[in-house]
Amino acid sequence: MWNLTREEQTVLLFVVAVFLVGLGVKLTGGIPRLPKVLVSKESIEVKIEGAVKEPGWYDIPKGSLVIEGIREAGGALPQADLRGMNLGSSLEDKEEIWIPGERLNINRASLEQLTYLPGIGPVLAQRIIEYRAKNGPFHNLSELTEIPGIGQVKFERIKEKTTLEDEY
Repeated sequence: MWNLTREEQTVLLFVVAVFLVGLGVKLTGGIPRLPKVLVSKESIEVKIEGAVKEPGWYDIPKGSLVIEGIREAGGALPQADLRGMNLGSSLEDKEEIWIPGERLNINRASLEQLTYLPGIGPVLAQRIIEYRAKNGPFHNLSELTEIPGIGQVKFERIKEKTTLEDEY
């Protein structure tokens, strides 16, 4: 009926074979996959503190690494110093991890950097910058309490994370 050359017959046979394989895969629900290794549903509780965006206690899967704990805590802050840490070590239940970091120079920090301080959002960060512009650099960290919205409680939360000098 069709006068096909040997090459054309081979191509036609290949196309039909590919079609049938594709149809078979479609009808069986996709490409078969190897079964996933069972992941432990157990979790551990760890405390991640220091130069992270959201310090606190976290429930994470057993066997998680330090780097995964840091991610769970919102990631490391720009001033975090991770050089001396073993980010690939496994976390243990009830372990407390401190992420070291430089303190933020309140006299030089940008608006974005100031928002990394606990309880300081863009509005308070802008007030800090405006205070510096109007009054000059801070001479004492307690001057922060003169800014509307920064009371004694908020000051206590940020005083250990701030400085008046550059740290190297």
